[in-house]
Amino acid sequence: MDRWTDRVVLVTEASSEIGQSIVAELSKYPLKIVAVAQEIILIQKLSNKLQSSLAKIYPVQCDLTRESEIVNLFKWIETTIGQGVSVTINNANTSIKSKILDGETNDWRYLFDLNVIAVTTCCRESYKSMKKYNIADGHIININSTAGYSMLPFPGEKVYNSSKTALTYLTEGLRHELFYDGSKIKVTSINLGKVNGEVVGSVGENKKSILSMNPERVATMVIVALTQPADIVIGELTVLSVGETIQAYPPPNIIIK
Repeated sequence: MDRWTDRVVLVTEASSEIGQSIVAELSKYPLKIVAVAQEIILIQKLSNKLQSSLAKIYPVQCDLTRESEIVNLFKWIETTIGQGVSVTINNANTSIKSKILDGETNDWRYLFDLNVIAVTTCCRESYKSMKKYNIADGHIININSTAGYSMLPFPGEKVYNSSKTALTYLTEGLRHELFYDGSKIKVTSINLGKVNGEVVGSVGENKKSILSMNPERVATMVIVALTQPADIVIGELTVLSVGETIQAYPPPNIIIK
């Protein structure tokens, strides 16, 4: 992690359990961590708890479903810290159980606004920041889900499923565009199975599965991605609990006679 010393690391949705774990793990290193959340109280408490850590933590309130707030976030980093963003960890995620047959349009819109549009906007603004400050070795990490690679089995999960599939293609698309731009910025997708306390990679009936990992495990995977040699990148990193599968299977049908 030495190469990131005194550089800016942006973590979105830092108030979630995964987000807090990522911030706590990163705080072990001398970084400038911008921890973003719509509800700032939790990350302020986390920042206070980590005051004695090596990192400097900047809690920032931001509604990631509003493009103007994301743009202003990057302006704030530039004017307040005086640097560009070297690492962005896109942890924005929500899950709403809503059927295609009778679901609410506003629920679908919010799913895509946060899970897809917000992440894509943060990728764009991160690239612009890195390019402006000549950060040739920047790294963008998208926290994705195995739901972006398989069909979830229960009714009401398919719109969420679609948002994660969209993120999978957008992440690879970002790599493609960076290649044609001649950029060496790294892009990693960390694809999670079920996580304790989070609706990631599962919705509804599956979210309380015994097979689920602690958020701290996700944080260690972020460090794994950030500590690879300069000439390689972990493009896709799928993380499951032992015994878990990428494709989620529904329980056997119960036939009542």
